[in-house]
Amino acid sequence: MRRRITSEERAKEETLDLTKGFKIIGLTSEIMKAAFNEDRIEDFEDAIQFHSAKGRVKVFITRNKRDYEGVKDEIDVLTPEEFLDKYGP
Repeated sequence: MRRRITSEERAKEETLDLTKGFKIIGLTSEIMKAAFNEDRIEDFEDAIQFHSAKGRVKVFITRNKRDYEGVKDEIDVLTPEEFLDKYGP
């Protein structure tokens, strides 16, 4: 998608800049198995994101909190605005 707006080189540079300061979690077979067996989250990709974050982070930031209603007792699910209100300057 980004390549349609800018060059591939520029898209790669911007993507690398966006990931600075973040730890990228590898997709493991354990995460995939947990996501396949997850019945509290309807969307498979959302289940992958949840199980990638579970046990590794304290806060899960999303614009679609309702997608994670079933797991909100396991991880703090916040919108970007809520996160900034709670942890921002």
